[in-house]
Parts: sequence; structure tokens; C-alpha cells
Amino acid sequence: MKIVQAAAIAILVTFVFALVTLGKDLLIPMVLAVFIWYLINVLADAIGSVKVRGFGLPKAAAFLLALTTIGSALTLFVNLISTSVNNVIRSAPRYQQNVDAQLERIAGWFGLDESPQLAELLQQIDFTRTIQELGFTLAGFIRSAGVILVYTLFIFLEQKYFLPKIDRMAGEGTRRQKIRNMLRRIYDDTKTYIGVKTLTSVCTGVVSYGIMAMFGLDFAIFWALLIFLFNYIPIIGSIVATFFPSLLALVQFPTLGPFLGVVIGLTTTQIVVGNILEPRLMGNTLNLSPLVILLSLALWGMLWGIPGAILCVPITVLITIIFSNFEPTRPIAILLSRDGEVRSEP
Repeated sequence: MKIVQAAAIAILVTFVFALVTLGKDLLIPMVLAVFIWYLINVLADAIGSVKVRGFGLPKAAAFLLALTTIGSALTLFVNLISTSVNNVIRSAPRYQQNVDAQLERIAGWFGLDESPQLAELLQQIDFTRTIQELGFTLAGFIRSAGVILVYTLFIFLEQKYFLPKIDRMAGEGTRRQKIRNMLRRIYDDTKTYIGVKTLTSVCTGVVSYGIMAMFGLDFAIFWALLIFLFNYIPIIGSIVATFFPSLLALVQFPTLGPFLGVVIGLTTTQIVVGNILEPRLMGNTLNLSPLVILLSLALWGMLWGIPGAILCVPITVLITIIFSNFEPTRPIAILLSRDGEVRSEP
């Protein structure tokens, strides 16, 4: 019997892996649409919870305001990124000359002016190509925005039928209630994660923009949006997002002062928000092992690229909660957790 179960699990895992790999062009916009659906619901709940002298907006009005806000923000985000990507790509060759000059100057400090290794290093560092690859990645991400918004619209149209369908599938009795409780926990934990992560990403992006604008860094709004987006990627997202504006500061300015100011300012912001503010707001909602988050990031990043890296934590949370509610897969949920304490729904 155990051999049959193991074989069934292996077949299921193989099927799911093939599905997420071969069907990624269809699945990525759909999953991102669910992500935006969560964002709108999080904002609607936050707006609805605001009371002025005991009175607040009705639920429908709060939802419409949240929908308008998120829709406007996404439109502005897409327009700014589209414009900025083209400008950054056009300016990249000019910065390449500064890269070469800075490297030669730094190498001169160590007496490597005539070194053949230096010439080889200069050939390897292609700032233009790096910026172009980043721009093309973001442009591809933006091109699917229309499809994502269409999916989001249909998710909202179907929202009121979700629970009735689940109830009919689950049947009667305790099984229905168990599935309802499991879905409620998935919804609440994912909503908390997305809400907190969005809030901290906005804070990081705004503060980072202020720092870069203060030093006069080119395309500060573009880098701030990039920092906001990459802040959703756990562990390495903040490092990558800080690297690009810091590199630009190194090649834009003739002295190291602005470069050091940008690096220190952005790094301090990431540390304060990522290590102090975010854990306080998040609490023990996730209960995921840091190693599991890193492996999940590597896996989903390999399968789906930047969207996979952004969505790896919500996907892992969903898998952990589902696995914790079934005896055959409960040991896997324990391995995925941070402290080994997982609960199943009554």
C-alpha cells in the first residue's frame, strides 16, 4: 500500500512539474492576476477598517476605491517603467565609457595599468548589455499586463461562486468545514504576507527615491520602481535592486562620494525595513524555514524567472498549509516549516 502511495505521489509531482514548466505562459499571468486580486482585497479591507467618528465607507465603496487605486497605480507603474526602460537603454553606451575609465583608475591604484588581465576584465564587464537585458526582462513582464488585468477582472466576476463550488465538491459534514477552514487560512496568511510585503516595498521604494534624488542619480524614479518590485523577491531581491543604482552611481559621478552615499543610504534602508520593520509587521504568519525559502526562490526563479521569484513565498505557504492537513504529506509540511510546528484545520 505504501509503495502504491509513493508511486502515486511521484506521478503527481512529475505531472505538476511538467504542467508548471510547459504551461508557464498561461499560468504566470493567471497567478499574477491572483496576486493583484489579493492586493485589491487587502487595500479594500484596510480602507473599510478606517473609521471617522465611528463611521466608515460601505464595503462596496471601499472595494471600488481600492480597485481604482490599484488600477491607477498599475497603469502609472507600467507607463513609468516603459518610458524609463527605453531611456536607460539609450543611455547605457555613455555609461560604458565611464565604467572603463573608473576601472582603469581603480586598477591604477594597484599598479595594474599595463596588465593584460585588466584588459581582459574590461572586456568582460559590459554595462550596456547588463542594462539592456534588465530592460528587456522588464519589458516582457509589462507586455503581459493586459492579459493579467483581464484575468483579474474574471477572477472578481467569479469570486462570489468560489465557496458554493467548494461546498458542493466537498460534500456534507466535517469535511466541508475542514476544507473551508483550510481555504480561509490560506487566504488570511497569503493576504497578510502580500499586504505587509507591499507596504514595506512602498516604504523602501519611496525612501530609496529620496536618497537617489538627493544625490542627483539619473533615472531615480526608475530605480525606485525597480527596488519596489524586487523587494517582493526574498533574500536576494534587495541585494539585486540595490546593486544596479549603486553601479550607476559609480559610473555617473567622477568622485566616489556620491557612490558611497547612495550605497550606504540604500543599504541602510534595506536593513531597517527588511530586518526591523517587516518582521514586526509579519510576526509568525509564515513559519517557513529560511533554507526552504531560498530553495523555493531558486526553483521558482528557474521555472518562471522574475514572476516566479516574486511568487515563490505565497506558493510555498499554500503548499505547506495544504500538506499540513493530510497525514501522508504532513511530514513534508513539517520539513518546510521553520520550527516544526504545523497545525491542521479542525
